[in-house]
Amino acid sequence: MRSAPTIERLGRGRIGVLGFGRDGQSAIRAFRSRLGDPDLTVLVESGEAGTDLPLIHGPFDEQLQAFDVLIRSPGIPLRHPALLAARRSGVEIVNPASIWLAERGADMTVVGVTGSKGKSTTSALLAHLLRHAGSEVLLGGNIGVPLLDHLETAAEVAVVELSSYQLADLQGRLSMGLITRLFPEHLDWHGSEADYVACKLRLADCLDGEPLLINATDERLVAATEHLAGRVLANRPPCIHRDQDLLRLGDRVLCRREAMPIIGRHNLDNAALALEAARRLGHSADELIGGLADFHALPHRLQPIGEVDGIRWINDSISTSPYATLAALEALEPAAAVLIVGGLDRRPDWQTVIERCREQPLRALITLPDNGPGIGMAFRQALPELEIRSADSMQEAVTAAAGLARRGDVVLLSPGAPSFPHYKDFEDRGRQFTAAVRARSGGA
Repeated sequence: MRSAPTIERLGRGRIGVLGFGRDGQSAIRAFRSRLGDPDLTVLVESGEAGTDLPLIHGPFDEQLQAFDVLIRSPGIPLRHPALLAARRSGVEIVNPASIWLAERGADMTVVGVTGSKGKSTTSALLAHLLRHAGSEVLLGGNIGVPLLDHLETAAEVAVVELSSYQLADLQGRLSMGLITRLFPEHLDWHGSEADYVACKLRLADCLDGEPLLINATDERLVAATEHLAGRVLANRPPCIHRDQDLLRLGDRVLCRREAMPIIGRHNLDNAALALEAARRLGHSADELIGGLADFHALPHRLQPIGEVDGIRWINDSISTSPYATLAALEALEPAAAVLIVGGLDRRPDWQTVIERCREQPLRALITLPDNGPGIGMAFRQALPELEIRSADSMQEAVTAAAGLARRGDVVLLSPGAPSFPHYKDFEDRGRQFTAAVRARSGGA
């Protein structure tokens, strides 16, 4: 069995850096900072890689087997045939989060946060609450600056957001874990729902029995984690929990929904998890609760853009599945919504959203490429009276929405699909939506 993947140990061999995104570049900086001139080669299958290091450009193949170590950027699937062959030949494959944990995980409290929805908000909120209570906190992982840029942090606590891509082969020890929600996601990457769930639940493997707080209002999550050591049914008495539109601890009301700047009941669930985690890290509810009032929505996550002519515009570009779109619609009830959907076609099931729209009708539906026509057809068959428009661009979608919405309505971008290939990422999609809305309102 190999020892922990520290920079010093990995740096003794020939290293291939798979991918030149934020994590790959961060890994290069970390190895150069610690080792000076390690034997590094960058490998990318497509796209640009502006580097002075040796570069191999093209599909991953047997060349991967020439390295001692491969640093896997999270977006590269573990089941890639070339990675499977490299592993069989004895090549060590690690992800950057494992390297950071090997370097820093033993000398600070590390809380890992994952979930199919809400992990970014819960991670950021937990970090915010801990800072409010006086702790020095690092927020990193799948959010913010890559972990390997934080090797010298002086923080007492690290809150680390972990995607299923990172958890798939994560090594190291965590002090506490949180899981917000569980529903099928990223099946194109994982290959099956079973693999996706297994990767999410690998968070428990890194806890070795330490507390794993789960959102006990999510029945699927409760069932999937029943066998896990250290499981805590959070967001349920006797823990801090949501009771309708209230947060409670025992008989005490800690916070009302309207007192929080972030939108939606599901964010009360996220807040209950974050508060309970912070309480278990040694802070009282009284120390923490004031931090809820000045925590605002993260960009592209039910983010209010503004109000124009009595119509609210909401950017939820982070939404990459119909489950996320459903949560966004529920958060905005009872306002009528003009909903903008569509993106990369992963053939998702929109039936749960359609059923919700039978009970709480949309004002209109606007669809974007690539899977917009298919979504529109599914809605038209189920809801023949619904106004449905197709748009070829975000600008066109915003123009159509402005013409369909009425005073008191909300226009919601919650695509329920990945942003590729029409946008660089979900942030780019959200920025284009925001720019189009603000252009209509004169930049307000």
